Amino acid sequence: MRKLVTLAIALTLGTASAAAFADGNVFVNANAGYSDYNINKDSISYPGVDTNLRKRDPAGAVRVGYRWNSVVDYGVEVGYGYLGQARANASYDPIAGRVTQKNRGFLLGGNLNYNITENWYVGARAGWFRGRNTYTGTLYTPDSVETARATNTNTGEYFGVGAGYNFNKNFSIGLAYDTYHTPGSAVLSSNAYINGLEVRGSRVGMYSLQGEYRF
Repeated sequence: MRKLVTLAIALTLGTASAAAFADGNVFVNANAGYSDYNINKDSISYPGVDTNLRKRDPAGAVRVGYRWNSVVDYGVEVGYGYLGQARANASYDPIAGRVTQKNRGFLLGGNLNYNITENWYVGARAGWFRGRNTYTGTLYTPDSVETARATNTNTGEYFGVGAGYNFNKNFSIGLAYDTYHTPGSAVLSSNAYINGLEVRGSRVGMYSLQGEYRF
């Protein structure tokens, strides 16, 4: 995966260098907001078990790329998304448990940007998301605390839309929504009872404030 990211960055920077005399800009943008995991409380609830679900968490992303100017500006981007975590707590006296899922990964894709006026814009992006999920389960009993961890990494897709305001030709700020998908696959764990277990795919939405600087 590191080789893929290195190659993607090299291609992006190489494209920007080759297009140095073209009508376009290198850009850096960052998002800060919160994630919303696509998990339904009913799907993890059981009769007689007290269940609490927190599926929203602070999240963010950063991207760098090159965008060519046209009627609709178009570009390429690479980046990294941090999608926070979801957490489920369950208790059935005297036993309690907690399961958390964290998702983050690398981004490689393209984007479109349309200036409605000199100041207002709308945009969209899509590409590949190399997501790494980390699962942690903890079981609490009157006599012990047991913890098990597992991970899986897979390549899915991401899509996003946004709109905002251009303060000048270099800087803009706006609101964005992105959805990230990691397909299900077998997990890796040092715990023999969990290792190889198939988990369903993850889909996480992110609502955020986005700032972009163009060079």
